[in-house]
Amino acid sequence: MSEYIGNRYRIVKLIGRGGMADVYLAYDVILKREVAVKVLKSDMADDDTALERFKREAGAVTKLSHPNIVDVYDVGDDGDKHYIVMEYIKGYTLKQLIKKRGPIPYKEAVWMMKQLAGALMEAHRNNVIHRDIKSQNVLIKDDGTIKLSDFGIALANGAMQITKKDSVLGSVHYLAPELSRGKQASMQSDIYSLGIVFYELLTGDVPYKADNPVQVALMHIKNDIPSVRSINPEIPQSVENIVIKSTAKNPSDRYKNIALMLQDLNECLKKEHRNDAPISLKETKTKNNKENVHISRLADKNKKSEEGKASFFSKAFLITASLMSIVILIAVLFLTGIIGNRSHFVTVPDLRNMTVQEAKDLLAQKDLEVDDSRITWVLSDTIEKDRIISSNPLANEEVEIGTKIKLTVSNGLYSVLGNYVGRNYESVRDELNSLNFNVKLVPVESDYEAGLVIEQSLPEGTKYDASQNNEITIRYSMENKEVILADLIGWDIARAAEYLEENNISYVLSEEDRSFFTEEELVNTDVNKVVKTSPELGKAFTDTSDLQVVIYYYSVREEG
Repeated sequence: MSEYIGNRYRIVKLIGRGGMADVYLAYDVILKREVAVKVLKSDMADDDTALERFKREAGAVTKLSHPNIVDVYDVGDDGDKHYIVMEYIKGYTLKQLIKKRGPIPYKEAVWMMKQLAGALMEAHRNNVIHRDIKSQNVLIKDDGTIKLSDFGIALANGAMQITKKDSVLGSVHYLAPELSRGKQASMQSDIYSLGIVFYELLTGDVPYKADNPVQVALMHIKNDIPSVRSINPEIPQSVENIVIKSTAKNPSDRYKNIALMLQDLNECLKKEHRNDAPISLKETKTKNNKENVHISRLADKNKKSEEGKASFFSKAFLITASLMSIVILIAVLFLTGIIGNRSHFVTVPDLRNMTVQEAKDLLAQKDLEVDDSRITWVLSDTIEKDRIISSNPLANEEVEIGTKIKLTVSNGLYSVLGNYVGRNYESVRDELNSLNFNVKLVPVESDYEAGLVIEQSLPEGTKYDASQNNEITIRYSMENKEVILADLIGWDIARAAEYLEENNISYVLSEEDRSFFTEEELVNTDVNKVVKTSPELGKAFTDTSDLQVVIYYYSVREEG
């Protein structure tokens, strides 16, 4: 790959690889800023399907403008290279955050979901279906802002499906059931995927796992989504209701549009929803079953009489054989005592506030055991570290002897983050450091008094584990004082780079072309010296936090 893309974007390094494209960190030499450049792989350029998908992404994202969607700056071709220039996010993915922190406190999770729902509402408002919503495609900036990215398989309303035969796009762990059945993606399939992301935020993992993608897809179709409250009972029912409704198997049971989901996210933590009842989707299922029976009956009436007679005798034989098998099976079960004998069942004891070992000892007395592979550790408001919060099945439920009991165990008590806006940033930094936070300070221009905090990346009320290292970004109003940077012209490039590093200023080195120099000019040219900088230095700057300096120099050329 050439050093520049589009004669403007200087490639710095590779930062990501995908099936269709590679992503590079680059430097925009005109606007003097870092950008991310997604370049279609060369072996995909001749693949009409891949090229169409890439062009579709470019077309989809260029018409979206939202603070929670990755900005797109430019789209173009450079010879046989097709590229998209995007905002460069200095941060990490939501998947990485969950792997590091585990389940996210529900208030913080709701705050993140509001941002994602707002982003998706902007896409749907522009008739763009994302089709690949997953935690890997959610980026988190250093200041805590959520950014939805990767519209690589997005579908504009009315556009053709361009998947190859028998292929399904999107990550199977977040895939709506109807897509596995081959139906076309819709705004409600996006809502389903977003609901799975919400589940993952609240529990620390996706709801369905299996040895292969087909098994996972079948679980999305057949299995009810596990209860997030069975994993963490401190999650309000109003929050779990959003997960249930957004991940309903039948699209008609889901939110009709993302605006309704966002409305519930805005309301779910209010006092009046503290005692919301669990929602049930059984009525819709019954209705759908009745409709299926009705359709089946109508189809039967249209059969020819000969086929009807044959079908009647076949069904009669099958029903008779099935009934005989059931009778024999029930008799065997009664004789063996498997059914009809309640001695094979025991009541699950109340394990709350016990240690895991205490629970194992008590369960062993009842011929039950702890499922060691399914112990979930979460932070708690009230239960001390290493004490059990809840069990699944719950206390007082009857289960068969030998059943393995899943436990949810406290990983320690939550601490609650305060509000630091309006306070001196240095005292805030010291206080947060004492609470085991790694604090990133970001000075910004502001009408606030110099030195005061104007924004914190984690909102007031965020619950966190004080025994773990936590990260927070504090933005504060910088003092309006000028910084004068030395004129580096003539400096050795190593010394110039060292000077900029000492002043916390990023830089890139750019070798100047000497191919057109005369022999005399080549002899008299200083090498490895700064010949110019962009921007020009030796003058005052009021803010150097986002400044990046390009150092231009001539290097030694070996004789050919």
